[in-house]
This record gives sequence, C-alpha cells and structure tokens, in this order.
Amino acid sequence: MPALTQQQIDHLDELMDQRWTREFSEIRTLLSGLGEERQRVALGERAADTSDEALLDTLSAIDEALIRQNLQDVRDIAAARERIKAGTYGECIDCGSDIGHERLLAYPTAKRCIDCQREHERRTAASGGRAV
Repeated sequence: MPALTQQQIDHLDELMDQRWTREFSEIRTLLSGLGEERQRVALGERAADTSDEALLDTLSAIDEALIRQNLQDVRDIAAARERIKAGTYGECIDCGSDIGHERLLAYPTAKRCIDCQREHERRTAASGGRAV
C-alpha cells in the first residue's frame, strides 16, 4: 500500500465525494440547457431511472464537450475509488512509485506520479493526441 495514512485517504475520498456531487450537478445543469427536445432524446426511455449511474450511462451518448469532460471526471473518481478498495490508491500505475500526497490533494484522482504523467503527456502529444 502506498505511503498514505488512512486519515489522508479518507480526506481525499471526501474531496472526491464533493467533486462527484459537483460534477453531476453541472451535468444536470448543462443537460437542462440543451433544450427540451434534445433532452427528451438524450434521456429516452430512461427518464424514470434517476440514479447517478443511469444518468452517466445515458449521457455517454451526448456529443457535448463539457458534458464529456464532466463524465470523464466522474469516471476518474470511480476508478480512484476502485483503487482505494484494491489498496493501490496513491500508487503510480506506470512505475509503482508513491504518488505524492500534495499531488493527490491537488488532483485526488491522479493515477500516475508526476514524472510518469509528464512522460504520458509527452507521448500522447507526440502521437497526435492518441494515448499510447
């Protein structure tokens, strides 16, 4: 397990809870601005199912940049929570080193240490934006 205390993990998890709520609130606000017709199409048959997970699935089909970014943020939070459950939260997925607590405070869903993240971004930029 990475060098985070349970208290630090709990605090970071609380930050992710706040972000989760904020992201879904923004998604709902953006969705309401799409107009009644487009909203009806986007929600389709799922209107009766109001759970966050169902909303996440439904919104995945919408081609709106801001909503896509919010959805990615929510997916990142879900992935970070899975890493907490697995006991690997705070461990770089590339090199296995600890991700610094300060980095996690700034970006609680970070999955790479800063050095590996820079390398990942360099490779992605060199490949024309495709993750390699």
